[in-house]
Amino acid sequence: MKQHNDTPQKAPQPKPKPRRERLRLPFDNRRTDTMSWIYDNRIGLCVTVIFFLVLSIAFVVTKIGASKRAASDTMYVDLGAVELLEDERDRLLEEVRRKNSEIDWNSIRNTASNENALNENLEDEKGTDVAELNAAAEATERERKANREAYERGLREANAIGQERDNGKGDNTNKDVKRKGTVTVSFSLKNPTRYSRHLVKPAYRCEGGGEVIVAIIVNQRGEVTQAWVESGGDECMRQTAVESARNSRFDINNSAPARQQGTITYIFIPQ
Repeated sequence: MKQHNDTPQKAPQPKPKPRRERLRLPFDNRRTDTMSWIYDNRIGLCVTVIFFLVLSIAFVVTKIGASKRAASDTMYVDLGAVELLEDERDRLLEEVRRKNSEIDWNSIRNTASNENALNENLEDEKGTDVAELNAAAEATERERKANREAYERGLREANAIGQERDNGKGDNTNKDVKRKGTVTVSFSLKNPTRYSRHLVKPAYRCEGGGEVIVAIIVNQRGEVTQAWVESGGDECMRQTAVESARNSRFDINNSAPARQQGTITYIFIPQ
């Protein structure tokens, strides 16, 4: 006897109808192809745009920098102003010469002293008379300086004689012209006060007279490490004063600063 299945069977579903093909227009095809190409190549396009953007920025920055350098390197000189400055310089030089001629140079004595020296009547902790020590030191310095000047004078004379023999004539065209006059020297070194071991007094080789103040830097060993003109004098006086200041020496003081600043004053006195 056959058994019947009571479960109802599903009815077969109808197949979907195929979608009607879309109508393709000419302009629709072009737009779709262009956008598809852009989308497919979007990475390359982005890299290209970024590259040219960076290149453009670099070009603009370089152009601006070059224009700034060109503007800063340009210098305009007013020739009329230069002539006025030269006339003013000549006038000032003439005025300096006139004032120097009016000065009574004979009233100035030839001294080489420390403007900030201690009181000679003071005594140190051991009871030693500072004035006696200063006098002994100055006497020794004068004797040493006199010996050195005599040696240098003899050496210059020997060199001059040898040069005259080599040239076969006795003219003085190749020797420095030594003019009549003298030079006074004074210095200022304080906090602490320093004393001179060898204060160079330059030979008088400049025209006219005047005062030159040279700023100096002195180390603990008493050596002048730096020297420059602070004020006064013409070019000849300035060069002579700076050279003499650099060759000067002061006392050794380990308690002094490593760079102690002071001044040396040179007064050029014509005769």
